[in-house]
Amino acid sequence: MKRLVKLMVALGMAIIMVAGTLSIAAFAATEKQPYGSYKYYTYIGDSIPFGYGLVSQEESSDPFSVGNRVKGSYPDLIGAKLEKTNKKMHVQPSASSGSRLCDYRILLERGMGIKNPYNRENDWYGNRKPERTVRLRAMGPEICGWIQQSDLITFQLGINDITGLLINSAYATGLIDLDKLQSLGGLDDVLAYLEFAVGNLAKDSDILGNFIRTFQSELNGILVNAQVVVKDIQLLAPNDADIVLIGYHMAAQGLRVIPGTNGSVIFDIVDSVLEALNTVFKVEADKYDNVYYCAAPDAEVFYPVGTTAFECLQDTSKILWGVHPNAKGHQYIAKMVLKKLKEINA
Repeated sequence: MKRLVKLMVALGMAIIMVAGTLSIAAFAATEKQPYGSYKYYTYIGDSIPFGYGLVSQEESSDPFSVGNRVKGSYPDLIGAKLEKTNKKMHVQPSASSGSRLCDYRILLERGMGIKNPYNRENDWYGNRKPERTVRLRAMGPEICGWIQQSDLITFQLGINDITGLLINSAYATGLIDLDKLQSLGGLDDVLAYLEFAVGNLAKDSDILGNFIRTFQSELNGILVNAQVVVKDIQLLAPNDADIVLIGYHMAAQGLRVIPGTNGSVIFDIVDSVLEALNTVFKVEADKYDNVYYCAAPDAEVFYPVGTTAFECLQDTSKILWGVHPNAKGHQYIAKMVLKKLKEINA
């Protein structure tokens, strides 16, 4: 138990150190157009804005799903609201289940024609489903074109990077065997294997030190990618476009996991990194006069106090970490974003 506590303290310090090096000063915001004047809305992100679970598992996991507008997802609800005041309003989906910040950095830099664009090496997560990764990264010119036409962009991305962070750090430290990991039948088995790997961290100070160093490097890469992707979107978008960065709810905090166990440590790491990621998005929103941060969903809405019900989430099992909103959750996030748009255009 004491070693697990030391592990959490060490990783927590690593997160604070990396996030702290990325702080940048804010600039003043400019006056915006009235609400309802948007003509072209593009939403960018992962399985949450895509609407994972609101359609079939096959459709949600389709590597060619970019460009599909899922009815009832929070971007769909936002688009529907805007379409009521502008019948010619265009809603352009650009969200894909499993996508990460590194994927969008690669595709945006390719689409922008940057010489020697960023490339992610030693990436088990990306190679896990190469057809999805290759397909998405090849869409750079198309997605850049959508952004260039947009006067409204919403962005929510980064939670899948954390999965890669954990797996890539464990692999680089020698804690896991990729052949073993790839042979596992389901997410529950994968999680159990990661819990086993975390348990090994507490047994060897050398392994722990190597893991923390790799973890810091991987985390720094995620947070830098977040900065670069926001910068690239801001550069591509028209000067009068509004860009809204949407924070993540703490995906693991509502799970009933015994404190101090290996599983609890994994979930604590996930939420700590999500908090660091949200902080970076807040900082990035302060840097540009047309970029805004929409706060993560209120924990008491997603995880009602005094209950075991997850009223706004569809997957409340240990396997999926309570990540994906149900219909009620999407309605709540849409309400938050629409409130932010009213503030922007007041």
